[in-house]
Amino acid sequence: MKQALLLIAVLALSGCAFVYDQVQDIAQTQCAGNGNAQDRRACEKRNAPAYDDYEARRKRLQEGNKPG
Repeated sequence: MKQALLLIAVLALSGCAFVYDQVQDIAQTQCAGNGNAQDRRACEKRNAPAYDDYEARRKRLQEGNKPG
């Protein structure tokens, strides 16, 4: 039973990373379509965080929102 739950948890987390990567790829493609180089760089910078960075930032924000 524990092994099944662990497998489900690993697959769920892997799925989140996969979806995040797909959304990042789409965003980068849209950035590449910008004709203005400055706008393109700003778009790429805005969409650059890796999933691990995103997840760490999300956890920090959640911890900050906990009632103390």
